[in-house]
Amino acid sequence: MRRLLPLLCGWMLCAAALAQASPTPEERLLEEIGQRAELMPNLEQLCDDIGSRLTGSSQLHRAQDWAMARLRAYGAVKVHLEAYDMGRPWQRGAARARLLNANGMALDVVQKGWTEGTAGLVRAQVTLLEAKTLDEFKAAAPALKGKIVLVESIFKATPEQRKDMARYRADAAQAIRDARLAGVLLVSSKGNGLRDMWGGPGSLFDQRAAILTGEHANVLKRLQARGIVPQVELALGGRFAARSAMAHNVVADYPGSDGSGDMVVLGAHLDSWDLGVGATDNGTGAVAMLEVLRAWHALGLRPKRALRIVLFSGEEQGLLGSRAYVTAHRGELARIQAVLVKDTGSGRITGFPDMRNEAWYAALSKAAAPAAGVGPLDVVYGQAGGSDFQPFAEQGVPAFPALQDERDYRSHTQHSQVDSLDHVDRAALTQAAQVLAVMAWGLANGERLPHGSAAP
Repeated sequence: MRRLLPLLCGWMLCAAALAQASPTPEERLLEEIGQRAELMPNLEQLCDDIGSRLTGSSQLHRAQDWAMARLRAYGAVKVHLEAYDMGRPWQRGAARARLLNANGMALDVVQKGWTEGTAGLVRAQVTLLEAKTLDEFKAAAPALKGKIVLVESIFKATPEQRKDMARYRADAAQAIRDARLAGVLLVSSKGNGLRDMWGGPGSLFDQRAAILTGEHANVLKRLQARGIVPQVELALGGRFAARSAMAHNVVADYPGSDGSGDMVVLGAHLDSWDLGVGATDNGTGAVAMLEVLRAWHALGLRPKRALRIVLFSGEEQGLLGSRAYVTAHRGELARIQAVLVKDTGSGRITGFPDMRNEAWYAALSKAAAPAAGVGPLDVVYGQAGGSDFQPFAEQGVPAFPALQDERDYRSHTQHSQVDSLDHVDRAALTQAAQVLAVMAWGLANGERLPHGSAAP
């Protein structure tokens, strides 16, 4: 027995040393994604092979089929489409505009999404709309009849009107229809000749509306300032389908070990606008979520709670897909541990907001800590909105957007014709996937997060 004691002690010391040296799941995830990520090959297939993915289009259907195949290959189960009524799909047509007086230049316009076209060529004078409220618009409306209106900023609801936004939107839409405008020119928010795109069901100026580059809007304003009334011809060929149609979200699960049905949801929107190929908005978000699943599956990791991947559609038209998902899954919202959404380009993740809920701050900080090596990462006090986490947050579900280094996302790529792979930072996208994988692992295995509204 005495002879065995040194051997036994030596074995125990070796076992302890091996245990100490054994990498954690988080370390393994960082290494796996850092060395073997499939982010860029997937993004190239999504953007170069399939391209833009307008909600309701055949290209989005192709992208969803592609995504479901990747999810199955990466170990997901119950991979399926979930349908919702998106209303009448919109199809882009040709758009053109020309200045008929002054220098006669062609104007760089695109039709605003989800608007009725002109049904032919419209010729009219251009006038500048400077109304800041609906009441100011109504006062100006008699002078706008039959004119093409140049709108630099859409009028806003007053604090009193914001108490009943449904009524306000209906009143504003009726006022615009009653004004009988010949056309509308909205102005791109981007410079350097970059086009811009927005629009969806219920947005204001939903008929004969185009978006004009800032430089060409300035031409019209300079003419007006000199007393020259611009004369413009405008033709917009976009149109709605005759009937309502179903759109879809892609949903897939990676089972947990405890069988509770609790889950962490990773979300990104697969749809895009169609001026570019949707690389940064939001192809990078979609492939990052696929990469999290790939890495977990490749390492054979089994979390306590399940992981659910949801690739939403209709985000660009007003969070249609995520709102439909929350409505359809209302009975299981209480089982969601947390929702993580990435939707701000290809830049590095710098942290997450705690949504002004102190109970969530500690859990986020703990989940983020193992990714400090690819940081720095901060959990910041604050709220956010405007992407697919928002419908979950409105129901008290812990839902968090990734805060990112936005690089040229807002100024250049988002919704513009240059939303391409040329603007994707491979190293930053890899870091983002690493952070999401580690965060999701920590939340899937950590203490239960309480549900509830954020602090006022």
